[in-house]
Amino acid sequence: MYKTWPRWLPRVLWIRRRCPCCKCLQFNPAEMQSFDDLFSMFALRPVRCKFCSRRYYWFSMRVAI
Repeated sequence: MYKTWPRWLPRVLWIRRRCPCCKCLQFNPAEMQSFDDLFSMFALRPVRCKFCSRRYYWFSMRVAI
């Protein structure tokens, strides 16, 4: 699925919090980038896979204010 995903679109992990590339279940919070403030308005939080270091977003329970 992600092989043809445009690089400018964020990769969102919807329901299953598993890396689609390496199937890892462990993530770390990712470094903040300039456009992450916009995504935080929609309760998206950046995370990075511990194994393959790919960056994803997933929905947070809390919205940043």
